[in-house]
Amino acid sequence: MKKLLLMLMVLFSAVTTNAKCDWSTLKLQQWNERNYYKWYVSGKVLDDTCVDYMFMVYDFQTKKTDTVYDVRGIVEVQFNVKGKYKLYLKVWNRCEKCDTALYRPIEIVTFPNAGLGWVVNTLNCKKYKFEMNYIKGMSVKDTCMDDYMVFYKGPWMDTMSQKEWDNLTDYQIGMEYDFPDADFLGYTQTRLAEFTFKDSGRVLMYAQWWNKCLKQDTFMFRRLDVCKSKPTSSTVVLARPEPKLIGMYDMLGRPVHNARENEITIYLYSDGSTRKVIKK
Repeated sequence: MKKLLLMLMVLFSAVTTNAKCDWSTLKLQQWNERNYYKWYVSGKVLDDTCVDYMFMVYDFQTKKTDTVYDVRGIVEVQFNVKGKYKLYLKVWNRCEKCDTALYRPIEIVTFPNAGLGWVVNTLNCKKYKFEMNYIKGMSVKDTCMDDYMVFYKGPWMDTMSQKEWDNLTDYQIGMEYDFPDADFLGYTQTRLAEFTFKDSGRVLMYAQWWNKCLKQDTFMFRRLDVCKSKPTSSTVVLARPEPKLIGMYDMLGRPVHNARENEITIYLYSDGSTRKVIKK
């Protein structure tokens, strides 16, 4: 079972007002993270020079409609107020005098404090321990929130250069990667979870906080380099003194004096390096 509730392609069936127009190829893709949304309209029908379209967003709180301008079929909207909205895409053929409309309901809820951390087992580099933060304001006993971590490994990941892999954005992943079954490694359904990878190499994972009562979620993508080998070199490297520990912080960047049980503590050293540790 895989929970891909986050940002899959949304296909809408268009209702036309004139049989002379075929809107069957019209597609609307959606990508979102928390309150930030992107939509992309595409389809063979848009190649027709007679066809044009317009994006609008209706705000149920203010009862107002705003036009949203696109760049090559892509629109971006950040909703800064909780509430309900509706994306409205109108498409028309001015030559044939017919049109259609696509709708997408949106409800904005907040997921403050969402975060993800992990540590690698010192004896087995394929064994990871992950921790998803509690959503601020949600009770520990809350039954609405479900936590998921899902893992994928595709051959294309290991063919990318290190720079391409490091610079891969959430938007690129969401719009260009189809999450095929062949790449699926497994998933977890708990906030704290251990996962052992069978192979070394690059892995794409996402963490999802799913509020099943509100039917809303947020997610985070992370790129993992499982058992990453260090580059070899014939260059002689002079030994440097061991860096000193200069600070300890929690996952929100707040300083702490001692490592806390069952929580990730970030150790900051004098050379700028960090280390994540879970105290048992």
